[in-house]
Amino acid sequence: MIALLFTITVGPDRPRGEVPARTSLRAAAGLPALGRLCERFAVRPTWLMTWPVAARDEGAWFGEQWDRGAAEVGVCLEPWNTPPFEANEDRLIAHPPSAVPASAVQAKLARLTAIVESRYGRAPRCHRAAGGGLDGPALQALERLGYLADLSVLPLNDGRADGGIDWRDAPTVPYFPDRQRPARRGASPVLEIPVTCGYDQPMPVSVARALSRLPTRAGGLLDRLADTFEAPVPRRACLDPAVTPLPAMRRLAEAAVERGEPVLHLHLRGEALTPGCSALCPDPAAAEAARDRIEDFLRFAVDEIRAEPMTVSAFVEHHLALTGDPVGPRPGRGL
Repeated sequence: MIALLFTITVGPDRPRGEVPARTSLRAAAGLPALGRLCERFAVRPTWLMTWPVAARDEGAWFGEQWDRGAAEVGVCLEPWNTPPFEANEDRLIAHPPSAVPASAVQAKLARLTAIVESRYGRAPRCHRAAGGGLDGPALQALERLGYLADLSVLPLNDGRADGGIDWRDAPTVPYFPDRQRPARRGASPVLEIPVTCGYDQPMPVSVARALSRLPTRAGGLLDRLADTFEAPVPRRACLDPAVTPLPAMRRLAEAAVERGEPVLHLHLRGEALTPGCSALCPDPAAAEAARDRIEDFLRFAVDEIRAEPMTVSAFVEHHLALTGDPVGPRPGRGL
C-alpha cells in the first residue's frame, strides 16, 4: 500500500510572484472549490496556513473541514509576513526561514502556532518551511513546539541560490533528520516527509543524484541533443500540479511505486489556482489547466495506483505503526 498526501500552502496573493505592499487573500477565498474536488476522490488534504490567512476570519472554512475529519490544518512559515518582525527586516522580499536568525525563527513559529491553535481550537502538528528552507534551528524550533512532521524537503533540488537548502543528497522517503543538518538522517523526533521529486524517466536513485549535480550548461546541452536526435532526456520534476505536466507526474508516481516508496506527496501553492494571484497563474486558462491536472492526477493515483489518501498526521501514525519509533518519546504534545 502506498499513501497519498496532498499538502496545499494557503498563502496571500503574490501577483507576478512578487510580495505586494498590500496583503490580499483572493486566492485563499477560492480554495473551498479545491476542497470539494478532493472530497470527490476521498482525498483528505492538509492545508498549510500562513500568518495572513490564519490571522483573519477568511480561514474559518478550513477549520470546519478539520473538525469533521475531511482535512487537516498545519502551518507554512513565511518569515516575511509572520510577526514578530526585526527592526531591519525586509517584508517585501520573500525569503526562507533558513535566511532568518535562529531566535527570530523560534519566535515566528511560536506566534504562528499560537494563532492557528487559537483560531481552530487545536494545535497544528505539521509544518512546511517556505522555499524548502528548513535548517537546523528551524527543525529544533519545531521539536520544542511539539510538531510531529515537516514537509519542506525537495529531494534532488539545490535551493541555495534563493537562500534555501541543498537537498540533492536528502532521502526521497520519510526519515528522521539530523538536528544540525536536516538533509541527513539523524535523531530528531520530527518525521520529515519529502515532496515526491525525481526524474520523468525511471532510474535508480543513485543515478538521479548524479544527474542532479550536472552543471546547468551540461543540462542544456543534453536538452539540445535530445531535440536534435528526437531522443528522450530525463528532466527533473516534482509532484506539483502547478508546474509539472500530468504525464511527468504519472511517471514520477509509477516510479515511486516501483521503488517501493511508502508515500506519494503532492504539493501545491494555493494561489496558483486563481488567475492573477501568482506568476504561475496569469489567466483563467492557466487556472483551468492546473485544476484539470489535479483532478486527473487524483483520479489516476486513487483509481489506478490504488493509493490510500491520508492527512499528514494520519500518515505519521501509520508510518510509526509499520516501522516503530527509532528515536524514543516525543517532546510536547505527542501523538
